[in-house]
Amino acid sequence: MLPCLLGIMLPAVVNAQAAYWQQQVDHQISVTLDDKANMLRGHSTITYQNNSPDSLKFIYFHLYPNAFRTDRTAYEKQAVENGHTDHYFSDADDRGYMDSLKFTASYDNGDPRSMGVVVTTDPDVIKLVLPDILPPGGRLLIETPFRVKIPKTFSRLGHGRESFQVSQWFPKPAVYDAKGWHPLPYLDQGEFYSEFGNYEVAVTLPANYIIMGSGNIQEESERAWLEKLAAQPLPADTLYKKSRPLSAEQMKTVTFEEQNIHDFAWFADKTWIVRKDTVSVPGGGVVEAFTCFTPEHQKAWSKSLVAVKTAINGYSSRVGAYPYRTVKAVEGPMPAGGGMEYPTITIIAATPDADMVRTAIVHEVGHNWFYGMLGSNERNNPWMDEGINSFYEQKLAPDESAFTKLTGGKDGNFLGYATLSATHNLLPANSDATLFPEMSYGVDIYGKTAYLVAWLEDYMGPDSFETAMKDYFRTWQYKHPQPEDFEAVMRRHSNKNLDWFFSEAMTTNKPVDFALQSVSKKDGLTVKIKNKTGFKAPVKIALYPGNQADSAFAWTEPFTGTATVNFPGIDRYKELKIAGVIPDYNIRNNDTRRRWKLKPFLGFNMDRTSKTFISPALGFNYYDGFMAGILLHNLTLPQHKFQYMLAPLYGFGSKTAAGTGVVGYTAYFDQGFLHDIQFNVEGKTFSYTKNKLNVDEAVHARFVKVAPEVIFNLRKPYPRSPVTRTLSLKGYWIREDQLDFNMSPVDSLYRPSKGGYEDNFYARIRYRHDNDRTFNPFNYTLEGQAGKQFAKLSVEANLRIDYFKKNKALYLRAYAGKFFNFASNDFDAYRYRIANTYSGANDYLYDETYLGRNEQRGFYAQQISMKEGGFKVNTLQYSQQLGLTDDWLFALNIKTDLPFWNLPVRIFADVATFADAKRINPSGAGVLYEAGLEVSVTDYITIYLPLVLSKDLSEYTKSVYPENRFLKTIAFSINLDRINWLKLPSKILKM
Repeated sequence: MLPCLLGIMLPAVVNAQAAYWQQQVDHQISVTLDDKANMLRGHSTITYQNNSPDSLKFIYFHLYPNAFRTDRTAYEKQAVENGHTDHYFSDADDRGYMDSLKFTASYDNGDPRSMGVVVTTDPDVIKLVLPDILPPGGRLLIETPFRVKIPKTFSRLGHGRESFQVSQWFPKPAVYDAKGWHPLPYLDQGEFYSEFGNYEVAVTLPANYIIMGSGNIQEESERAWLEKLAAQPLPADTLYKKSRPLSAEQMKTVTFEEQNIHDFAWFADKTWIVRKDTVSVPGGGVVEAFTCFTPEHQKAWSKSLVAVKTAINGYSSRVGAYPYRTVKAVEGPMPAGGGMEYPTITIIAATPDADMVRTAIVHEVGHNWFYGMLGSNERNNPWMDEGINSFYEQKLAPDESAFTKLTGGKDGNFLGYATLSATHNLLPANSDATLFPEMSYGVDIYGKTAYLVAWLEDYMGPDSFETAMKDYFRTWQYKHPQPEDFEAVMRRHSNKNLDWFFSEAMTTNKPVDFALQSVSKKDGLTVKIKNKTGFKAPVKIALYPGNQADSAFAWTEPFTGTATVNFPGIDRYKELKIAGVIPDYNIRNNDTRRRWKLKPFLGFNMDRTSKTFISPALGFNYYDGFMAGILLHNLTLPQHKFQYMLAPLYGFGSKTAAGTGVVGYTAYFDQGFLHDIQFNVEGKTFSYTKNKLNVDEAVHARFVKVAPEVIFNLRKPYPRSPVTRTLSLKGYWIREDQLDFNMSPVDSLYRPSKGGYEDNFYARIRYRHDNDRTFNPFNYTLEGQAGKQFAKLSVEANLRIDYFKKNKALYLRAYAGKFFNFASNDFDAYRYRIANTYSGANDYLYDETYLGRNEQRGFYAQQISMKEGGFKVNTLQYSQQLGLTDDWLFALNIKTDLPFWNLPVRIFADVATFADAKRINPSGAGVLYEAGLEVSVTDYITIYLPLVLSKDLSEYTKSVYPENRFLKTIAFSINLDRINWLKLPSKILKM
């Protein structure tokens, strides 16, 4: 009998060990708002029930207001990485903190005993050491006073113009579950994980504040006042009043109570308009719905209650009945836009856009299910709340904005998703919130995950999926589901293999691109589909014979490579395509027809038509004069692998054709050290000089350039890394017309004429490392150039040293170059020498854009480029430019913002030395230097005003410019060479 008895008992023991449990944490809080000092003073009593099988020696606590105390918190680090520096540069008065804490613990109604406090590396997380061990099943009463300085609204907790957003504001235990403790420092990107319990919160504040919070208001007088406010007519004057009502001297206390929630937030404003309605919950009771908004946005909020009711009805019927008695949506200042969810209440960012208000309310109210009642770990598994919730938002509040008309019916989320897909910059949907770059967090979690869940729904079948979701809700309501719990429920309600979803779709960074390859007619239709990215998943094919009601659908099995589906008994169709539920970023290959259109200017690549965009193109240089033509390109979002930009022009001055263009193809890699390889061919032709010596019509010489290039873009060290690294190999073929000067036998005058041409071939290898961190970014470039007569090696480094003032910095640039002369005489290699002041005469690769590249005097000669020595004063009228060397050159370029004036003006200073400088410089000086003012007109046009010059530069200007010397030494640069046109679309979105 013993073996039999063990066989019966062992599974029971195992099941008991694996039985689900969670802690119960109840809060009783009283707090008073000082709206003049932006201060909260309160007392918290926490009842902690240990339902775990473990004895607890300590409890982690979150003190989230301390995230705003200094600039060395996890919040600040992430915010700065994301480029948000308002808090970093804020004054002490605008920051927040929590203090005046004194934790005590009592067991079984015993006397309070002090608790040890252990600080952690995060100032908003502490470890409380218990006076005694808390055994399984034990209960602990923790009490503490607290004081909170409410910060200016930088993130969630905040104030602005006596409007208060009070969230993440009280001492709160971290979650302890089967996976251990979860102490989570406060972050803006990445939400929370908290224990369920019952809340009673009493807020005392000036009596004329309208306050809304989690749960139900207990005071009848406050409820009656809200009813009265809700019945008032809308104010006729919708303009926002600059003056706000003074706070009442009389105080009031408003008490909120709610059960089975895991957080509490409240919001207060003296100017809100209040509106109220009731909602009959499918499968539940009647819910009171409130919306509160400012007078200036009453038009945008005119249908806010409709949105609340849409969410309550929609989620209740599709997931599970809403169990609480109230639901509220309020307007408030949120710097990031959108909204933020809390149990029974949500805050929506102030906006005049009614469609944004509608979708935000539906989304945030929906979080009462996915976050509120299904309390998953939002930090570690953001897809479980944001992703699934966004799926339901798209069902209940589809995007109706004008933007969708420009994108083939797709919303802004899909544009971001498709753009990151096209550039292979997606992350796995099941990643931790802290791993995503800021834009990817929105795209992958809110966008991609929602599309994947819609795919899963269609594959399982809508009825099976809804049954599964309702089971998931019933099973895990008021609990902490993990990803494996969601997976188990979905698998339980499907007779199909869902490995493709949980093992592939949720875990891969591969984009989705399926192509409908062919259709054959034999015993019906056989459709062949190609998987172009290796994303192993099933594909749905939609067939429309001509009558929408007769449409037919078929699924493939999950596949890579190719797959086929059959439609027996059908021999014709009006439309055959990959169904729209498949989140395919490359829609153009989703059916059998290939379409092409010529469209004006710009557009999106989000429908089944390939487009070439056409627009007028204008240009100018001194030699070709005014130029006009057309610009043809396919630069768009999401971007193509094959891209082109062609601008054929006609020069009215030279009376000849001109133009520029680039064609490229990018090959992407989802694994390995290479992110992509870009193959480009650049071409351009313009006049580069002209001569009117003794002739009426100038004779022009032009260049033709063809430059193939291979660019290796290395993968970032980690997804949020600000580092980019590129290695490029570029070849040049450049043909330059030559001018002949022949003496006329008639008048013995020399006149120019077109002679032959000269072909030159060059090679360039370049490695560039950029660290585009928010503070003190830097880059360096290693480069080698070679031609028949020379070779060059150089290193250039740039560093921005940020001041402790926003958008103010010191900029350092250093350059070192070495020249190798292979020519048989100095003349052949002269044009290739390293230049201290780089201008058109030095640009033998024709990489830069110059208005008059070979002019030696006048306005056009004052254009320079920040290359090589980086000096501003040109010395083209010397037989040899100052600082031009066939050996080596070192230069340091410094510039600084004006710390106390918000002007586009900087101070610059340059210093350089080169081989044999003392011998070559007329003064015998070993260095050249200059200093002056720099004015930035745009990011690509800069003007330089030299004010201080070394002796050699000063003597040059005196000898060459006897008049208007200051004006003639002013230099300017046009920096269009910095633009990688084929990467421009994604760069606009900082992808």
